[in-house]
Amino acid sequence: MLSIIAGVCALAIFMVDAMTPLDIAIAVLYVVVVLLVASTGSRKATITASAICAVLTVLGYLISTPPNSGVAPLARCFVSLLANSTATLLALRAVGNTARLREQIQMLNLTHDAIVVHDMDDIITFWNRGAHEVYGWTAAEAVGQSIHALTRTTFPIPIEHIHDELLRIGHWDGEVQRVRKDGQLLTISSRWALWRDARGNPVAIVATSNDITDRKRAEAALARSEAFLSEAQRLSKTGSMALQPPYSEMVWSTEAYRILGYDRDVTPSPELIAARTHPDDLARVSAARQMLREGKPYIDLEHRLLMPDGSIRYVHFVARRTNAAPLLPEYVGALMDVTDAAVTQEALQRSQAELAHVTRVTTLGELAASIAHEVSQPLAAIVTCGDSAVRWLDRAPPDIAEAQLSIGQMVRDARRATDIIHQIRSMAKKRDPVYERLDLNVLVTEAASLVRREFQANRVEPDIRLAPTALYVSGDRVQLHQVLINLLVNAVQAMASIRDRRRDLWVVTERVQGVRYAAITVRDAGCGFPPADADKLFNAFYSTKKDGMGMGLSICRSIVEAHGGRIWAESPPERGATLRVELPLHEEVLQ
Repeated sequence: MLSIIAGVCALAIFMVDAMTPLDIAIAVLYVVVVLLVASTGSRKATITASAICAVLTVLGYLISTPPNSGVAPLARCFVSLLANSTATLLALRAVGNTARLREQIQMLNLTHDAIVVHDMDDIITFWNRGAHEVYGWTAAEAVGQSIHALTRTTFPIPIEHIHDELLRIGHWDGEVQRVRKDGQLLTISSRWALWRDARGNPVAIVATSNDITDRKRAEAALARSEAFLSEAQRLSKTGSMALQPPYSEMVWSTEAYRILGYDRDVTPSPELIAARTHPDDLARVSAARQMLREGKPYIDLEHRLLMPDGSIRYVHFVARRTNAAPLLPEYVGALMDVTDAAVTQEALQRSQAELAHVTRVTTLGELAASIAHEVSQPLAAIVTCGDSAVRWLDRAPPDIAEAQLSIGQMVRDARRATDIIHQIRSMAKKRDPVYERLDLNVLVTEAASLVRREFQANRVEPDIRLAPTALYVSGDRVQLHQVLINLLVNAVQAMASIRDRRRDLWVVTERVQGVRYAAITVRDAGCGFPPADADKLFNAFYSTKKDGMGMGLSICRSIVEAHGGRIWAESPPERGATLRVELPLHEEVLQ
């Protein structure tokens, strides 16, 4: 449209210049034509229009000027051409500036940042495409309106203070809340810069903004998660740790600092953990550090800490190697304060030991007749052998050889009585477990000897089948005696009501094929128990006997499990009950 108007103007100016006798520089008006074409922004069209206007100026001069008219018409023609050229140069510069400005505006529209320019009265003068995407209003809708009224801006501080800071230092950064066109509340990170004119007077404010709503929500969610995790770690007494060997760079959570007893300003390191480690556990911790250096996939360690106040703290550390960065492996794990559990476990073990001791003493009371019989036998033999030795010595001459045989028999019987008394005292004595290498065959023989009187009094027919070779296990002799005696006595009592058949008792020791265990099987010919009650037999206070306390088998299970073994009951289809104990073989046997 502008090109057409410019063409009409050029034609009109030419007609007036060429066809009228006016003595003025009509051709100067071609400047208007050049400016009209230049406003289209086309550099080529501007140059073309300028050239056409120059031709029309010369042509008009030739048509309208008669010969011998003097220099005045020529001077007017020259002035017109000069004006046209000057206007063309200025127009081309303006076109170039406009093109560069348009490119800059286009670049501003390419960015995802919201760029808004508003004057000192907050009236919007520029609104880029990023602002459209962030706020929802188009440039046509936004330009000319107040930015703060349009977006209902909420400032963290009074806007007057922001303006004061702008005037003082020329910029302001902060977060504001604004409302989108669709009503959604946004959190905006905004950076304002003051634009001054050549005289230094404030003209406008250029604001670059980003929508950080999602980031703020994520930060809030992360903060909540961290708070929840911190509280959960505090309640569970579990701290987080990360380690990058071989450089020993560590990261501890707040709870890990608390467990280890260090302030947060201390730089975490394995050396700090070693400094807190109980001296007796240093070798174990050093072995775990070596596993870390070797890149083992999983670390599981329990040890004690010796705190500055002299108290002992029990901790459990687990860590797993991550594969996020193969060239720089990292271990991520947890440090748990298990002091309460350890103290409780120790108290439980003491209680179990007390209960086991009481049970042993009770069992000895039940076996009083058997014990008296076992002790009286060697004592009676000692008396008999003593009388014999006296008679051999009273002969004339004395039979020294026979007397020596009788005295030797006395010594053997005395030692046998001493062993029985020592065994009984060990069972009655309150003591800590002493683990040693023991032969199960010997243990079964010793236990059976203590209840031999019970076998005889209850007409029980024991069939003891021992393994052909020694079955060595690592255990406490007194505790394992307690288990065996309990199983044998239970079997005898289970057959007390049997009248219609033999009261057979089978005891078998053997090495379990394919596994590293030795087994003891005790089977009676009693009435048995329902198969569904197999697990209940080992529950505390559960008993199949009317006057039973229900603690015997429960204590047996605790003892067997403390020895790394297992115990269970079976109800054979024919009759009776079977109790089986499996204990791990001694290391020397496995080697």
